Amino acid sequence: MQVIAIGGPEGTHAGVRRAARTLGEVVEAVAPLSSDDVVLATRDAAARRVARSARLVLGPERIGVLHVDAPVTAWAVMLAGLCSPGLTASSARVVADEVLSRTVTRVLLSSVASLHRPTPTFRQHAGSYLPRTAFVVDPGRGSAAGSVRRYRGGDMGVPGGGALLVTARSAKPVVPDEADELLPRPPETELADAEPGWSAARWLEASTIEGSLEVAVATALARSYLWGACDACGRAVAETCIFCDIAERRPRPEAGAARKAGVQAGTQAETQGVIS
Repeated sequence: MQVIAIGGPEGTHAGVRRAARTLGEVVEAVAPLSSDDVVLATRDAAARRVARSARLVLGPERIGVLHVDAPVTAWAVMLAGLCSPGLTASSARVVADEVLSRTVTRVLLSSVASLHRPTPTFRQHAGSYLPRTAFVVDPGRGSAAGSVRRYRGGDMGVPGGGALLVTARSAKPVVPDEADELLPRPPETELADAEPGWSAARWLEASTIEGSLEVAVATALARSYLWGACDACGRAVAETCIFCDIAERRPRPEAGAARKAGVQAGTQAETQGVIS
């Protein structure tokens, strides 16, 4: 499996190829690759449109589109997980979801006046117009709501025990002592040309995975017996096929087992009723 990050910043995992958000560059990035499946990874609407156009041009047989809504540093952690050896394109979605579910992100912003999710309080909104203020934002994970708090010194709340720490930042620091106090350790990966994604003049974003990437990937693959098959292309699929964008419609094994158990229980009850 080859992974191409459309709009990916410099500094992502060495096993990930990067391409700009243009159809021509994506096609050029795919063309020299071997006959292996290719996963086009995206995290914004413009990149997703380009990825789908490239799949139409090149054919869906080997081009999968994996779109996630995640901060850029969390996306970089996810991309590193997709570069684990031995993965197939069919496992890309479950691996991505598992890695992201274990990834913690914190953002330091100079202003939250234009922040919409999570929503700051009126006091925080007004405080954004005062000089030398900063806020720590927890974007949340999945459907979990995030939070906003005033930064009053110390660290950002990034766990120190994660296996991979990825950061991205604006040209100007949010606070003067940014390099010393905010992070638990020097990052393993610094994204050089990451687009901000935050409506603030100065920002610092950091993401780390709880535990190791290897454990997260192994956990995702351990549930492969629950995967179904795509009705269109026949590939193994968990929830939605990244090649065909078709949701899985086959009953999962646990549902079938539950129905079988119910039938057996009903049959046993009927038999006992006849005997009695």
